[in-house]
Amino acid sequence: MSAQFLSRWGVIGVDGDDAVTFLQSQLSNDIAGMAESQLRLAGLCTAKGRLLGSFFVLRQGKQVFLVCRKETVTALVKRLSMFVLRSKCKVRDCTGEYQLAFLPESGLDSPMRVQWDAQGNAAASLRALNGITPGFQLVAGGEQPGQAEQASADDQFEFALQQLGIAYVSHPTVEMFIPQAINFDLVGGVSFSKGCYPGQEIVARSHYLGKVKRRVFQATAAGSASVTAGQDVWLAGKDNEPAGAVATAVAFNGQQHLLVELPVEDAEQSGATFTVKNDAGETALTIQHPPYDVHQKGSVFG
Repeated sequence: MSAQFLSRWGVIGVDGDDAVTFLQSQLSNDIAGMAESQLRLAGLCTAKGRLLGSFFVLRQGKQVFLVCRKETVTALVKRLSMFVLRSKCKVRDCTGEYQLAFLPESGLDSPMRVQWDAQGNAAASLRALNGITPGFQLVAGGEQPGQAEQASADDQFEFALQQLGIAYVSHPTVEMFIPQAINFDLVGGVSFSKGCYPGQEIVARSHYLGKVKRRVFQATAAGSASVTAGQDVWLAGKDNEPAGAVATAVAFNGQQHLLVELPVEDAEQSGATFTVKNDAGETALTIQHPPYDVHQKGSVFG
């Protein structure tokens, strides 16, 4: 496996006898039911069901690692720590203790799996992409590589996530989306059979009552103007309000690749034209479906 170290991603550690039960009461997915060999997605929501953060979750014994965008780590540690109360666990920023690396090929045969070694390092697989299964590595200690190398690896990792239709929360999108709006229920980030957690009533109501009307779609941006997460997306002919928003954005091989949150009806409208507006003018978007059915409900990859 050839590892390429990441700079835009960090690690939160939750340690102690009650680490798993504590996170079970806080996150959108079933942490108590996951094995050490499993990788899961999960979100932390407000009481109104809006995502404060999103994680790749790894578990080893009484310790749980939450991999998320680095700029969200401090606020998420503070938020989770507020609710520890009498639970026998501690939430801390472990970014300085571990390195994260992108694996263009995880070397694992199954998707969403974790393989631990004797030193406490982990290799995790995502899902098949163009015949291979990319992933990432959690490495204890070690020296950090140069920033140029890291930026390239971050772009490759985030491009792989975009191609898989896996959105995540970064600083500009904190509290912008409920889990379903970024397809978190479709990529295995929400359990609808576990107990309560903050925002659970809102998330469950969106799942059980009616049709989910907003989803993320893949998109590419024309031209050289930079498009960033959190920007409004506009539908031509509807100028009174934005149609949606950019959930994630990454530049890769000279092209900007996005996941954009849109009403399903608008995204699937024949001839619909979507743009992002900025100081340089309007940037046209080409919209595509992610590699799964946005009309399904529930944890398709659960």
